Amino acid sequence: MTPRAPAALLLAALVGCSARPSAPPASAPSPAAAPPRVVAGPLEARPLLGDLPARASRYGAGPLAIVASGPMAEGERVGAFVEVPKDVCLLAYARSSASLEDIDLAAFAEEGNPIAVDEGPDPKPTILVCPPHPERVYVAAHAAAGEGLCVIAAQLVPRERADAVGRAVNAHGATPKSPESWPGLDDHVRAHRAAIGGTWEEQRRVAVAVDARAPSSVALSIDEGGCADVVVVPDDDVAVVDVDAFDADGRLVARARDSVAVRSITVCSQAAVAGSLQVRPHVGRGLVAVVIAKAKGDSAREMLTRPDVAWVASGQPLDAARAARERVLGKAGYGAATTTHAGQLQLGRRATVPVTLAGAPCARVDVVAGAPLALVEAAIWDDGGALLASGDGADGAVLFACRKGKARIDLGTRGRPGPFSVLVRPERWSDAAFAAHPLAASRMLARSSGPASGAHAGKAGVVRHAVLEPARRYVHDANIPAGQCVAVAVGVEGEGTGLELRAFDAVTGDELDRAHGQDAAAVRACAGPAARSIRVEARATAGKLDAVLGERLIGP
Repeated sequence: MTPRAPAALLLAALVGCSARPSAPPASAPSPAAAPPRVVAGPLEARPLLGDLPARASRYGAGPLAIVASGPMAEGERVGAFVEVPKDVCLLAYARSSASLEDIDLAAFAEEGNPIAVDEGPDPKPTILVCPPHPERVYVAAHAAAGEGLCVIAAQLVPRERADAVGRAVNAHGATPKSPESWPGLDDHVRAHRAAIGGTWEEQRRVAVAVDARAPSSVALSIDEGGCADVVVVPDDDVAVVDVDAFDADGRLVARARDSVAVRSITVCSQAAVAGSLQVRPHVGRGLVAVVIAKAKGDSAREMLTRPDVAWVASGQPLDAARAARERVLGKAGYGAATTTHAGQLQLGRRATVPVTLAGAPCARVDVVAGAPLALVEAAIWDDGGALLASGDGADGAVLFACRKGKARIDLGTRGRPGPFSVLVRPERWSDAAFAAHPLAASRMLARSSGPASGAHAGKAGVVRHAVLEPARRYVHDANIPAGQCVAVAVGVEGEGTGLELRAFDAVTGDELDRAHGQDAAAVRACAGPAARSIRVEARATAGKLDAVLGERLIGP
């Protein structure tokens, strides 16, 4: 073989390989039969409840209702409103998948107050809410740890079966405590009302769930020209409770200042107020009893302590407010003002107006506020430094000074600064006892006057002077014509303190009216188709007091 033979053989082999046919191309994948099918609807959470609904039913619970369900991530909430008849209990519970490690369950009143809570560190919260409760509650679950599927269910339970059902399903939560069964509640309320004085009509008692993490709210309203009093008594699970009163616009009206466990607020207003009471403990989570009472405007004058004032600034310019006061007093028979003075009041500063008191035994002094002035304080002093009269009001003050000569009027504001006008004129009601006991007379005249304009109603009657002591009752009789009423007001001065005034039917001995006050009080009695005789009694609470008592005959 020649040397070229191997090369020729290699070339032939290469040519043969290139001559072979190529492999067929890969086939394309066959298309799928159809797109995936989507089924709308939530996850089925009912199986998470297990045998709990059946177990509750065996002990007396009613049919099951699903409140809410769905997937939840940590920190999320889910819930819905549940209507609950007033005479039955509500059993509510939440259950979850294993991936939701901790869920909390709570029932809320419509204003947001929690009325039952189960915040145990487990995924099986159960609460039982029994009367008294709202007609509708919001039941909600909160994912405290983990994420997964959660379901909330509820069943109604007859009140007589509540204990058995609660034990069978291990219901935690809290059943609201009835305020009527609160230990010592009545004693706390009586002690508080005795301390503040006045005549109160209780409006509402309610147990409110409170938590240091957020305030709880209770509706609070004040009638026009009236007062509201609130006593808040906490249970043993909470401490250091803050109590604040707000108006409808969220402005702070009053704040409890008590340093003891039992807190209270007493607030009065010339205008109607529809606000709220907010309660929040510094420590713990539990219940407080809230007792709300109301009093008419006249009762504010009988209080032994000074109430807070839910003030409303004057909405009129000074000229318009002064003209309106002049019209009212003109209709009441007063003459034109003999002395006038105008000025501006500033917060933190006292204004002094010198005046000369002359004419009748007493002078009427109107301090009229113009917008935006509010919460005016006024006092009249004689030239020797003796107090003749004092008073305050949201939009001014009315005072009566029963001494002639030079005097000064001290004015201040605790609300907002603004313009004022002082109007001085003779007081129409006149008696020799007024000059003999000027401070007592001033307080009697102020107590007898109307709460708004300060005009005296009806016809002036007998005026008497008396010395009041704790161990001796002053007594006098009065006759009331048929179809008429008599109002008896008393003002005091002296070293003693406090007074009690009562009116009785002179024939039957039945008590008709009673009033207490620090330095003034008033009672009222009326006759039917026939004339009536009454007996008026007065005494001092402590010490000796000089009193001026005045009667006015008014319509029914």
